[in-house]
Amino acid sequence: MDGVLTDSEPAFFEAINDVLGRYGTSVGTEEYAQCIGSATPITWGGLVKLKQLPVSLDAVIAEYEPPLMERLRRPRPPLPGARELIDRLKARDVPIALCTASYSRWVDAILPAAGLDGLFDAISAAEMVEHTKPDPAPYVLAAEKLGLRPQECVAIEDSVNGITSALRAGTYVVQLRATETAAAPMDGVGQVITSLDEFPMELVAPQQH
Repeated sequence: MDGVLTDSEPAFFEAINDVLGRYGTSVGTEEYAQCIGSATPITWGGLVKLKQLPVSLDAVIAEYEPPLMERLRRPRPPLPGARELIDRLKARDVPIALCTASYSRWVDAILPAAGLDGLFDAISAAEMVEHTKPDPAPYVLAAEKLGLRPQECVAIEDSVNGITSALRAGTYVVQLRATETAAAPMDGVGQVITSLDEFPMELVAPQQH
């Protein structure tokens, strides 16, 4: 979702710094890059330790939620080609799942803000699995919800944790590098693209002649 369908990472980055600012500190873009694609407790557990925050993990996560939700609800455009790709896949009756390390409540804010709600056949979100990305469980669940095996699926991912999760699950990975926070090209991916307009449709259906 984040960094593939819409560039919502700035909202997370700003909300994290909102909270850190209350403790007289902040993170830069390079430090934040290590958090992308991670579950919230892992992100904040690392930040509490890194910044030596005088607060419990549960308390700081509770502080994080209001500024984050306010930012996530702000309208933002989908990334170039996102809606068009979804429409092309639907036209070929290709089932589509959203597989995210975000919670369902964040999904419910982000997708409408980008005009992309109601378009997915299934959703795999953070609270639905015991271990989220980079564990393979989110992609195993997403495939299961589509009635498929992970090996029958194609994942579009942008982050190290997301790509690792998809590869461990056995999916074919198309790595998208459309935002400033996208990971460098990674070993094991099938293809690397810079826009969803470049998605190779032959992966999901015979080419139309």
